[in-house]
Amino acid sequence: MFSQVKGLIAISFLSCAFLLVFSSCTSSPTPAQPTKSSEILLTPFLSPTPSKTPPVPTLIAIAPTDLPTPTPTPVVYKIVEGDTMLAIALRNDISLEELQAANPEVNPRLLSVGTELIIPLGEIIPENPMTATPVPVNIDRTKCYVVPDGVWCFLTVKNERGRELENLTARVVLYNNGGNTIAEGTAFSALNKLPADTELPLVIFFPGSISGGITTTSSLLSAQLVPKNDDRYLNAWLEVEEMDLAEDGLQAIVNGTFGLPKKSSPGNTVWIVGVAYDSDGSVVGVRKFEEFDTLEPGASREFSLEIFSLGPAIAEVETFIEIRP
Repeated sequence: MFSQVKGLIAISFLSCAFLLVFSSCTSSPTPAQPTKSSEILLTPFLSPTPSKTPPVPTLIAIAPTDLPTPTPTPVVYKIVEGDTMLAIALRNDISLEELQAANPEVNPRLLSVGTELIIPLGEIIPENPMTATPVPVNIDRTKCYVVPDGVWCFLTVKNERGRELENLTARVVLYNNGGNTIAEGTAFSALNKLPADTELPLVIFFPGSISGGITTTSSLLSAQLVPKNDDRYLNAWLEVEEMDLAEDGLQAIVNGTFGLPKKSSPGNTVWIVGVAYDSDGSVVGVRKFEEFDTLEPGASREFSLEIFSLGPAIAEVETFIEIRP
C-alpha cells in the first residue's frame, strides 16, 4: 500500500568561509533490501541496490590526508555524459590523486555534465580555492550505513545564519570498533546552495567491504555566504503532487512539477534532490534528479524521483530544487 507525504521547496545559494565542528556517530550495519525500481528516466544518486550476499571483510583503502601536489598548466575539461574521474585521469596520463588534488571541490562520485575540471599537465601549481574566512555552521548529526560495496555516510548540516550558504564540504574519518582509522575523505552537498533556515545532508561514500561496527568523526571544511543580489541561482518553484511509499517502506516514488516565474531568466541546469528520513528523523537515502535543457520563464515541467532506503523504513521525503542560468 502506498501513502502520500510531503515535499518541500528549496531554492538559491552561496558564500565564504571555514570552521571546524566535530561530531561522531556509531552505526549498526544493516544493508538495505530495496524493491526493484520501475523504469523511470532519472540520474542515479545514492541509491545502491545491495545484494543478499554477505560482504567479505576487507579493509577500506585509506584516502591520504594530504594528496600529492599537482603540477598543472591549467587545462580545463568539461565533463560529458559517461565520464568518470578515473577515466579522465587515465586519458590525460595523470593519477586520480593528482586530478582530485587539482579539483578539491568536485566530488568524484557526484559528477555532473557540464562541470569543468582543471587538468594538471604542466609545472604550475593551481591556487587552492578553499582559503576563505570560516563561516560557523553546525553538523547536526552523522549517520552511516554499511552496504556490500562500501559505507554511505550522511552529515546533516543546518543553516541557521539567516543568509544563504554555498560550497559546503566536510572531512569525514571512519574508524572501526578498535578505534583504528579505516578511511577518510570529503563529504559534499547534493546541491550547491543551502537556503537559510534549511538543512541538507552532506554525502560521502567509502568503497570497499567492512564488518563490525563503525564510528565517524567529521569537521566542516568549507561554507561560504552567497553574495546579496547574486544571479547565479534562479527563483525556481517546486510542488510535490504525489508520493507513493512501498509497503515495506524501503522505496518511495515522488512525483511533482517545477518551474520558473514569468519574470525570470531562462534556466539551463535543473537539480532536484529528494532526502528520505526515517521515523527518528535520520537520513536514510538521497536521490538526485538532473536536467540540462533550457527552461523558459513562466514554463513548468514534471519530475519523478525514486528513492531507496539504506536502513529503516522511509517515513518522510523532503524535496529541494536548484535552477541555474
